[in-house]
Amino acid sequence: MKLSILSLAAAALAVTSAAAIKRQATDDKVVVGYWVPWGNVPVAQLDFTKVTHINYGFAVLTTKTADPTTITFDRYYDGTPMRDLVKKGNATGVKILMSIGGWTGSQTFSTISADAALRAKFINNALVFVRKNTLPDYAENPNGWSMDGIDIDWEYPAREGAICNKVSPNDSANYLLLLKELRAALDSEFPAVHKMLTAAVRVQPFDDPSGKPMADVSAYHPYYDYVNVMAYDIMGSWSSTTGPNAPFNNHPQGDPYSFMQAMNAWLKAGWPKNKLVMGTPFYGRSVTTSIDMTAVSPVSMIAPKTNVTPKGGPSDSNEVNFYCNEGSVYSGMWKWREIRQGILTSSTTNPVAGWTRFWDNDTQTPWLFRTSDKTFLSYDDPTSLGIKVQAAKSQGLRGVMYWDMTNDYNNELLTVLNQIHCTSNCPVITTTAATVTATTTTVAPTTTKSVTVVPTTTTVVTMTMSTVPSPSPTSSGKCDGIAAWNSTTAYAAGGTKVVYAGHLWTNKWWTQGEVPTIGNTWGVWADQGAC
Repeated sequence: MKLSILSLAAAALAVTSAAAIKRQATDDKVVVGYWVPWGNVPVAQLDFTKVTHINYGFAVLTTKTADPTTITFDRYYDGTPMRDLVKKGNATGVKILMSIGGWTGSQTFSTISADAALRAKFINNALVFVRKNTLPDYAENPNGWSMDGIDIDWEYPAREGAICNKVSPNDSANYLLLLKELRAALDSEFPAVHKMLTAAVRVQPFDDPSGKPMADVSAYHPYYDYVNVMAYDIMGSWSSTTGPNAPFNNHPQGDPYSFMQAMNAWLKAGWPKNKLVMGTPFYGRSVTTSIDMTAVSPVSMIAPKTNVTPKGGPSDSNEVNFYCNEGSVYSGMWKWREIRQGILTSSTTNPVAGWTRFWDNDTQTPWLFRTSDKTFLSYDDPTSLGIKVQAAKSQGLRGVMYWDMTNDYNNELLTVLNQIHCTSNCPVITTTAATVTATTTTVAPTTTKSVTVVPTTTTVVTMTMSTVPSPSPTSSGKCDGIAAWNSTTAYAAGGTKVVYAGHLWTNKWWTQGEVPTIGNTWGVWADQGAC
């Protein structure tokens, strides 16, 4: 029997679908991608075999509508890709969720959550995304979109995000009421099939009425399938200095937030590991410095900056946001594919002439500098993402998330995130001492030279910000022959023994640069007692 091209395509899709569904049935780890229609990567080009869940960004809440519970999205601009995602998700076993909110789309969450009648109305509006449409596809207002769940991206309860947001000190308490009622409504209307409820959250737990992160958020987690921690946008144009966009560990001279800080903060506040998904960025942020960062010694990724945010990659725009006018400014963002197509064109570590690449040992992230216009660019690459994935996997977290699906380059970064599924013969990410690769181009062929960079500080900072001098290896007792902990050594295998501050320690997962700290039960190092 002759097969048509369409038949062959259908057969290939069936094989791919079976593989994806089988993997997801035996592996509860998630790889969550946010997809946005303005990213100029159509649904047809997405690789559904490397994700488990896709969140559509966004349906928004805005004060521009008379009714604060109105969930705004464009029936035509959004409708077609929404249907395409659901159709392809059904074929491949990938769950599709509608994300409600976002940076400029969280304006009325505070108003809604504070009023029982408004909560009920909002919930009914939200359930449209998970209901099955009973009207013709061409209907002006379909009554269903057949999605698998709802993702709440409230930025942020009890804390100001965008300038257009309503904020109240009672937001977090009211948010809990909204979650309870939304979860109950989903379960009541869909008793035979589980409709998901997830959320995007910041690097600290929800704020209490005083504006401080709550010490205990265990009351919230029963209503979620999991939350996605946005462990990025740590430093950028809003910061007083240059610094990391998404550090694995925070820089001693930068802001005190990072991938590991965020993970530990949520776990310490009572959040279960199997409902914690750590977010990663497939983009970088650039700022303009006031000095030549390559001309100082020692070189550091922390430097004085100007208030001028440069245009980032080709897609960066300074158009005023329709839903919330925060001014006509560039974001300085570079998508990974723009970095690869315009800067790291030959490899992920070799920049084109004019740019210099650095690796920062404190934050375990790379950064770039262009001397001609003093542009600093902090981003993530396969190595830095591999370090984060290994930590999430070793800690037993539910998985990883990334923003966003339109930013990747030939699935380079997404392939790294899929290491979360690996159970044997997994890649081991190792790093070397920080080096600068300076590339210069003249009329003659390009030449490259490597220069060793002296770290900006010998102090290593843990999540608890405590430091203790490292002793020499002990020569007696249970610590005989065990090497002293070293800040530049990558300890890949769990259970590796080191000596530090007169104690014997073993690591729980891959680590580098994290100081063993007595009393830090959430840290990577387990205290085995005094030598």
